[in-house]
Amino acid sequence: MKKISLIILYFCICNIFNAQLKSNKNFNSCDFKPLINQNLNFSKSSFDTIAYNTFDDVTDWTISAPNLQGQWEVVNTTPSDVVTYMGTMASSTASDGFAVFNGIQYLINASVDFQDAAIELNDTLDLSNYPSVTLEFEQLYRAFNYDKTFLELSSDYGSTWTSIELNDQVTTNDPAIQELVGINISSYVGGQQGVKIRFRWNSDSDDDSFGSGYAWLIDDLKVTVPPENDIQNVSSWIFGENSGGAEYGRTPISQVEQNYFIGSSVYNYGSIDQTNVVSNGNFSGPTTITSSTTGSIIESDSTKAIESLNPVNFSVGNYTGFVTVTSMGDTLGSGNFNDNTYLRNFEITNDIYSLDGLGNHPADYEAIGSLGSNSWADASDGLVCGTYYPLRQEEILNSVRAYITSSTVAQSEVILYILDSLSFTSGLFSNSIFTSELYTVTAQDVNNGYIDIPVANNIGWDPISNTSKWENVALGIGGYYAAIELYSGGNTYDIRILDDNTVGQPAWSSAIWYPGDQAYSNGNAFAIRMNFGASVDLVENSANKLQIFPNPANEFLSIKLENNLSSELILLDISGKILLEKIFINNSIINLSSLNNGIYFLSVSNNSQIITKRVNVVK
Repeated sequence: MKKISLIILYFCICNIFNAQLKSNKNFNSCDFKPLINQNLNFSKSSFDTIAYNTFDDVTDWTISAPNLQGQWEVVNTTPSDVVTYMGTMASSTASDGFAVFNGIQYLINASVDFQDAAIELNDTLDLSNYPSVTLEFEQLYRAFNYDKTFLELSSDYGSTWTSIELNDQVTTNDPAIQELVGINISSYVGGQQGVKIRFRWNSDSDDDSFGSGYAWLIDDLKVTVPPENDIQNVSSWIFGENSGGAEYGRTPISQVEQNYFIGSSVYNYGSIDQTNVVSNGNFSGPTTITSSTTGSIIESDSTKAIESLNPVNFSVGNYTGFVTVTSMGDTLGSGNFNDNTYLRNFEITNDIYSLDGLGNHPADYEAIGSLGSNSWADASDGLVCGTYYPLRQEEILNSVRAYITSSTVAQSEVILYILDSLSFTSGLFSNSIFTSELYTVTAQDVNNGYIDIPVANNIGWDPISNTSKWENVALGIGGYYAAIELYSGGNTYDIRILDDNTVGQPAWSSAIWYPGDQAYSNGNAFAIRMNFGASVDLVENSANKLQIFPNPANEFLSIKLENNLSSELILLDISGKILLEKIFINNSIINLSSLNNGIYFLSVSNNSQIITKRVNVVK
């Protein structure tokens, strides 16, 4: 059995950044995130409807949740707490009623218990004359941690049931999805009598912070005879042959490959096998890129990838395009052709390298999430978000731009690392190629929606100009993470990094390092971008006149400030607690023997400046 989102409305509810519940670490280190076809003009040709229920009469349904928390309700208004965290139910017949299991109410009250609730259609269906059958319904859903959603079917009047898990590929804490779901149920109940249908919500955690879930809302249940011919373009792609499947939203011309894979994932929703399946790609911009690939037979209720490797000739500029799939029975002009095309945009740049494509995606496709200091209860300080960039030619990296949510609070702080993939996944940030000073987010940064951090090293002191000499960082051929470490002062100044959820990415294209734990893949695309080309003018020279060594430190830390001013030194732990205060001129040594291993911050201030540096204590 295959599940397919026939399409439909994919909400990108941006204001939920402020209302996002905290979740566990539940990133999968190896799975790809599937795409949802987002053709908003979805419609189907008419075919037989066997059963249809709009939840307009609660007596059509049996609700049960024996001795456990929560139950389904049939309502005609979205509960207010669901609206806050997920938006409003927008099904076709929402005004006459829909079903909802509301888990949010227990989370926000910190009163979570185990949950297992079902809502069952009272009607028994006779499908003995229908060997091919599909089930459709509209849903609003947002994944949390332990919540699971099931469609359950019986072919013996409810004596035994088969459970089909739904939404199991939906990423936790991503924006809510509003969509029409279509499922081929022929192999379960096709040609059978005594067919029963129910939906089940389950959560096997009673943790008051991480259990329960957001909510699941369903409406407009329909059982139909599928069309004979209906293939669907589930997702399409264009990526370099050496990119590992990652689709970069912006690629510098220096990093463009010679050959690109262009293709589609094609699902046969129809009742008969489809032959002569063809995937045609067309991308327009400064140059034109085309492809045409013929695949093998796609059996009913199955999915196959059809792609080809194509030589390309890119120039700098924006590219807009599409990939359309056809078959012998589903071609232009057929009644089911509206879901055969998938749109993709990208950009070839002079100097910007970004995995995310935010701002360039086709209209109605863009889906934006975020992660940050308030995503998990025990990761308010020290969480690292990283995006991976392969370099095929050497480049000079002058800065990194990270996009932040409007809910980010000024005075939050970040540190930028440029490091290889092994160092990132191993948490060896002391091995970084470049480590920035501690950067304090300003109100203007929040207003801009991004922070810019220069990438340059101090290569000496110029006594003539009385300034430091700077040099941007040169990166050789290889792969690098641009990684942002987040500090909120224990959720006092929270900060969140935008996460582009529009295009499913290979697991480690973006990832997090969870403080005190390990690396986890993200599967989306953090909006952390590299900017190439020498530009040392971006560097704040005065801040780097402070030198500390060694770092990491063990017993002692030496401090050198290149001025002759009386300065105050303050040493703080990661929570902001002051551990040491002293006055010095130019040079000082502090004893660290009483400190435990960990991260600390050294702040030096005088009449002209305030400088803060991170100190790693390793014994």
